[in-house]
Amino acid sequence: MSLALKSYQRAALELLARFFDLARGAADEAALDGAFRQTLREQELPPEAIPPYLAQGFAGMPYVCLRIPTGGGKTLLGAHAVACAARHYTGQDRPVALWLVPTNTIRQQTLNALRQPGHPYREALEEHFGVDGLRVLDITDCEQLRPQDFGGKAIVVVGTLQTLRVEDTSGRDVYAYKEAFEPHFERAPDLAGFERVTEKDLAAQPYLTAADLGKVKRSFANLMYWHQPVVIIDEAHNARGALSYETFARLRPAALVEMTATPVREGKHRSNVLYHVSAEALKAEQMIKLPIVLQAHPNWQEAVRDALLTRKRLAAEALHEADYVRPILLLQAEDKAGEVTVEKLRAYLLEHEHVSESRIAVATGTQRELDGVNLFDPSCPVEIVITVEALKEGWDCSFAYVFCSLQKIGSSKDMEQLLGRVLRMPYARTRKSALLNRAYAHLASAQTAQVANALADKLVAMGFEELEAAQAVFPSTTPLFDEASGGSQCFSPAPLEWVVPHNEAVMAVLAAAPAGTGEVNFVPQSGGNVALTFGTPPSPDLRAALLASVADKKARASFEAALDRFEWRSQAALAPSLRGVPFRPLPLLCVRFAGDGAQSELDLAEKESLIDLGGFSLAGQTPELPAFKPTEERKPYLLDIDQGHLRVAQEQAVYAVNLDLVPTDVSENDLLRWLDARLRTQGITQSDRLVWLGQVLRWLQREGRFSLTALVRHRNQLADTLAERLTALRGQAQKTGFQLALLGDDPRGCISGDYLFCFSPGAYPAQPPYYQGRYRFRKHYYGLIGEMKEPPPRQMDHEFHCAVALDEHRAVRHWVRNLPKSEFSFRLPTAEQNFYPDFVCELVDGRHFVVEYKGEGYKSNDDSIAKRVVGEFWAKASGNLFLMAVERDDSGRDVRAQIDALLGDVTMPKLFAEHARVRLCRDIDSEGYRLGRDSIGSVLASYGDGQAYAVEFANVSGEIAVVTVMADALVVEASA
Repeated sequence: MSLALKSYQRAALELLARFFDLARGAADEAALDGAFRQTLREQELPPEAIPPYLAQGFAGMPYVCLRIPTGGGKTLLGAHAVACAARHYTGQDRPVALWLVPTNTIRQQTLNALRQPGHPYREALEEHFGVDGLRVLDITDCEQLRPQDFGGKAIVVVGTLQTLRVEDTSGRDVYAYKEAFEPHFERAPDLAGFERVTEKDLAAQPYLTAADLGKVKRSFANLMYWHQPVVIIDEAHNARGALSYETFARLRPAALVEMTATPVREGKHRSNVLYHVSAEALKAEQMIKLPIVLQAHPNWQEAVRDALLTRKRLAAEALHEADYVRPILLLQAEDKAGEVTVEKLRAYLLEHEHVSESRIAVATGTQRELDGVNLFDPSCPVEIVITVEALKEGWDCSFAYVFCSLQKIGSSKDMEQLLGRVLRMPYARTRKSALLNRAYAHLASAQTAQVANALADKLVAMGFEELEAAQAVFPSTTPLFDEASGGSQCFSPAPLEWVVPHNEAVMAVLAAAPAGTGEVNFVPQSGGNVALTFGTPPSPDLRAALLASVADKKARASFEAALDRFEWRSQAALAPSLRGVPFRPLPLLCVRFAGDGAQSELDLAEKESLIDLGGFSLAGQTPELPAFKPTEERKPYLLDIDQGHLRVAQEQAVYAVNLDLVPTDVSENDLLRWLDARLRTQGITQSDRLVWLGQVLRWLQREGRFSLTALVRHRNQLADTLAERLTALRGQAQKTGFQLALLGDDPRGCISGDYLFCFSPGAYPAQPPYYQGRYRFRKHYYGLIGEMKEPPPRQMDHEFHCAVALDEHRAVRHWVRNLPKSEFSFRLPTAEQNFYPDFVCELVDGRHFVVEYKGEGYKSNDDSIAKRVVGEFWAKASGNLFLMAVERDDSGRDVRAQIDALLGDVTMPKLFAEHARVRLCRDIDSEGYRLGRDSIGSVLASYGDGQAYAVEFANVSGEIAVVTVMADALVVEASA
């Protein structure tokens, strides 16, 4: 059993398969562009996020990229991608793949993993091709390939791009004429693109003579050109450009699949990014530690001291974990020209921090104390690793938790790689202690905000989106571990400090800033500058005015980026999930099977259970398959099957004789087993599947008048037609099951306490683009908001306005923008697929409020009716609330009024205790005072059972003021 794929990996492969299905038969860039755009549209991306496809001169060859951040499992995905291309594009059972990596070190590691029995990468290949149907070779060993290997085994050749990428091919071994390849070329077609022997080759290979001039080279490159490999490119951002494209043209790939965290995103060499895995998806799948809690220190000694204390505290936490974890500290010293060299740092640890020598290992170019050391071994004493530059390629230890750099962050070219070392989660499973689900960074710099932004820049370079990177780094000026709260981290971003030029425009803006809001403090400095300190993000008006007052474009851009990141971090700090506030579990819809009362069996109401409830069975199904028409092949595979051999066919083959009448050596049982393997994912028992497939094959031969040879030759299309038939049969059963579950006199749908869904902290795999509008949401459960954007000013028919109404409603404790098609989202079944409502709220009285928003053009279609039926059924069965919201309902009510009508009976508990620190979530005018959003005060008393509060605000118009504030205008201050 191969390693189970994460949901984002499955999604990536499903989309890759979908693209290949759409691209099959494409003969030019326009056709591939259509397939590419359609695959992106099906991900529900906005139009501005769907760029045109760039063929780079490969008119009919798919050339796409999967963007996977560091730590996302690119190699495992690549192993499955080989089979995906073969299954959905080339139509081969035994493909040829060329796996290209950036360096020889990575080449050797990839090769070893793909060869090693029991390794997850090897098992992934064996899952598709079998133990005996696979051959993995180093590109330097390619002469070992035999003619019978091609078509008989899946072949994976691992090499570096540098081995192939060269202008003059006469000096490279992979392009050289090799006698070992003579048997291969005895039956090779005379292809126009084959490289031929030139005068340069005669000089480079003395055994060639003038008689060989113009002869097809018996070379590895020509062998690849003939067999058209599927090319997998690791770290593909290094493989863009004219010379790379020229190199690929010499190989004539069937398809090119790039894997990288940082694809080229602009310009003529832009990658065709088919799917982008977000850092949030990795976090949700427990692959990485986030956020990175950052502390900046005025000198290197304090940075090292606190890094050691952080590691020590984490080690104490790790003792309570079920798995063995030994947190490791990575220390980055300066090079020999710097102050804190490896020798000085090691001496400091030994003499001043009293660290025993056995706990320290130095890993540099000259000192390799980690070689041969198994850091996962419980008997290993190493707790601290000192390095200067990047650790050797492929070095990976998920026990690395704390990173401390003594180098200047802007000048350290290796910091990205080292930072990536502390992000991987041990055993790819969330730890019991919240402290062990984060990474920690200590840097020797007094400029906290600048360091945080520089660290975020490093994360962007590692494949994070801007918003992800900003929220992934939490600069803190408070102690890392708050003992008063049981040791949990209280996230409160450090104030943003920034220096701008002193001029009249800046001073005029600052003088007009509202007093007492805590938005900004300023101190004029010598040298013509003004030091600004932001305790909270400035209001949109103040922000715009400050930016406009900075004349220099570069300085303004830097200031704007810093303000953006500060606002994003502050937004995340308010998120209940980050503050450890739980989201009450929601009941899921179930179905009752045979039996009465306590004897009845329950299962989750989803696709498979509804199909079972609908009585699906292949027994008794007709074997007729009139849809199988191989002469009308709409999407031809790259390879046709011709008398048991694979033959290259760019277009539909035209034969002089009818090959369907030629007897085949493939038996009906062989074809039956092959079809059974292809249809194994249909959720049907093998015995039922084999019986039905046998009946179908007999019907096709007797009634359909197809020869066995014809069925074998067109088996790919036969498998596709059978899959479509099975999908249709199962779909009919699902509709029947849905009717039984929700409709009729005795509906089988019900609620059970055994089937609950919970929004877990850290489990929100939103995909970019994220919400970045001007309105600041205060009650969203997670720091990021996916699948939503701010509409144009006058567009009122939009789900955004529904989200604002929920965020501002006093009965809503917190809410989630529910992500579509995610296993981490709340879902309800319909007759065809799962339904993911737009918004899920927890109310202050403990109930749940689920909202689906529909635009005017969709509110009465069949899809909306089905969603309303299942939503209202769930609400009635569970005692919760459901709303199908529209811009204006039949009574003329807007979204807010529709929500109020359902939530009017919610009992409002007392929300804020006396002396609690609170923050305004909107501007208010009360008792002669005008207070801006984000003003901070202290609760003195409550009125009307918590409907309003007396709140003390300091320094309002130069005095202490007590103001009455409605409960729905307040939120708990995150740093309270």
